[in-house]
Amino acid sequence: MKYAEFNIDSNEIEFWNSTFGIESVLLNGKIISKKFSFSGIKHEIKLHARDLILESKYKQFDKKEIKLELKENGVLVKELLVKVDKSQRFFWMLIGVATGIALFKLLNFFYWST
Repeated sequence: MKYAEFNIDSNEIEFWNSTFGIESVLLNGKIISKKFSFSGIKHEIKLHARDLILESKYKQFDKKEIKLELKENGVLVKELLVKVDKSQRFFWMLIGVATGIALFKLLNFFYWST
């Protein structure tokens, strides 16, 4: 799902994030970075002679927003706050509940089998 778009020197930088936590950065429609992230990560972008960093920051139990910072040489160029898709939050909540139930059953099994 496309979350944000930055326009720099008539170039389009897009930030996409999947339900499974795969972040993708596209430059003029071509994927230039693809990484797994649970709470945010840095993507390096080479734009002609410019070195940019697109950093995502996501706090799972905070405001349900992804903070995107586009930086050049450590200086903030642009910042965006985007809301996380509800289906993505629901998916991760289900994984948390399923993991908790599985751990409970596993530990309960080992406790009663000894």
